[in-house]
Amino acid sequence: MLQLIAGYDERDSTSISCKLPNYQDSLKGNIEGLRVGIPQELFRDEFEPGVRNSINEAVSIMKKLGAIVEEISLTSIDYALSAYYLIAPAEASSNLARFDGVRYGYRSARKGDIVEMYSYTRAEGFGDEVKRRIMLGTYALSAGYYEAYYGQAQKVRSLIIKDFANAFSRYDVLISPTTPTTAFKIGEKTEDPLQMYLSDICTIPMNLAGIPAISIPCGIEGGLPVGLQIIGKHFDEATILNVAYALEKEIAFSNKPLLDS
Repeated sequence: MLQLIAGYDERDSTSISCKLPNYQDSLKGNIEGLRVGIPQELFRDEFEPGVRNSINEAVSIMKKLGAIVEEISLTSIDYALSAYYLIAPAEASSNLARFDGVRYGYRSARKGDIVEMYSYTRAEGFGDEVKRRIMLGTYALSAGYYEAYYGQAQKVRSLIIKDFANAFSRYDVLISPTTPTTAFKIGEKTEDPLQMYLSDICTIPMNLAGIPAISIPCGIEGGLPVGLQIIGKHFDEATILNVAYALEKEIAFSNKPLLDS
């Protein structure tokens, strides 16, 4: 599927023309000599012990397969979560402004003037999380706050991109946990948005930097899976797929459910 959707699309102004590898042929399963960095900022003491144990086991496997693994520091990552939750809501507020019930999409059946129609449509058509992000984003983009919030967040984003570029000048891939905890049960944290946001702490830096990453299961703790994130440089999906392939063969993770029904 990646082979089919990758590359330039003349109908997509965000796509880029570049030479594509054959992704399936890249799955050699050999990572000997591969240079692997572990950002300390994405491997914290407060993460669940079971998560750290599973990631350490995956690191041991990589070393056994001949990879060179070293700890590194990406200091700007500490600010990624804060920057993301200013940038993403601001973009949501801007992009979702078009959903007003006039041109396309949902329209409320309730009667009223045009302002009431906008209000009813957006109140009924958007869920709680979307409304929360629209409100945050509208505030961040409002007069007097744009440069203090959105502008500063974009500067932090530039620092994160630079940090990753420096790291990939020395390493082929980076690894980290996918989340600070094991997978949580369905509905377990939906009433606490802040806890849900904190679950993104390891994956958000890649979104801000615009680089590819993949998550694979690397262990089980308390009956629930632990995710390992493999991060690559721009347009180097072939390398992270090959690392994932090599690890999946060695870990031999069982997809059979371990929880009682």
